[in-house]
Amino acid sequence: MSVAELLFNVMGPVVAVVACGWVAGRYKPFDVQTLSTLAFWVLGPAFAFDVFADAEIARETVVALVVAALAGMAVAAAVGAVLARVASFENARRNAVMMTSAYGNVGNAGLAISVFAFGDEVTPIAALLMIVINMTGMTMGVALGSLRTHGIRPAIQRSLTAPMTMAAGVALIVNLTGWDPPVIAERSIALVAGALIPVMLLTLGMQLAQNGASTPELDMGVTGLAKLIVAPVVAWLVGTALGLADETLGVLVLQSAMPPAVFCAVVALEYDLEPARVGRTVVGTTLLALLTLPIALIAVT
Repeated sequence: MSVAELLFNVMGPVVAVVACGWVAGRYKPFDVQTLSTLAFWVLGPAFAFDVFADAEIARETVVALVVAALAGMAVAAAVGAVLARVASFENARRNAVMMTSAYGNVGNAGLAISVFAFGDEVTPIAALLMIVINMTGMTMGVALGSLRTHGIRPAIQRSLTAPMTMAAGVALIVNLTGWDPPVIAERSIALVAGALIPVMLLTLGMQLAQNGASTPELDMGVTGLAKLIVAPVVAWLVGTALGLADETLGVLVLQSAMPPAVFCAVVALEYDLEPARVGRTVVGTTLLALLTLPIALIAVT
């Protein structure tokens, strides 16, 4: 499969579903806030539990992968913050840029691209990175979203007690203990979890239809530089220094090179963290990723 086919087959459906939400939002006044709240409080926790409860973690390289992935996120967030301050963004806008600069779409896009590029044998590595980046990104996003109104300590408390973060923690306990939940519970959770990604993408499209998305903004450029270039380069440098190589290093770079997660838009809506700008940034940088991901793929394959 060529790089063009890979990108079209993986990113194409994401763009198509967002477009469906945009068309629907143009003709019907959907309550985007209610859909976002549903995703944040119900669908998101179910998704976190469903994915994390039975994830296979490659234990022999866990430390190196975690350190390298978090280093990429931290430096990208710092670069976004510095550039946002230079551009004189207000606090909420700067926090939004930090979130989108650090938290990538490692689930429906990153996991698929990694497996397509290297085969099913890298699934445990990609799943581990998905867990680490998702949990860190969710915690960071909620903390930044609530920081303006609640202060640093309550913000951290709110991030650690966010529904999706708590569900992920419970799922990891289930994973480590090897406990098998009842079949009825597993299937019910899986059904609800399956709705998260399409609801988030449709909600994003509706939000864009209501707020507009055609005008490029400086936020897109800042996030694009930090998330699509700085994060994967830093992850590659740190991962190489820690002895990662071949497919393991390649998956790390690809997961770090993903555009901002759609869940960033959900967090932005839930905490009124520049939701319109975040929505446009998510879509704009996802389109920019169609230019940068081929470079990352060629570099690691």
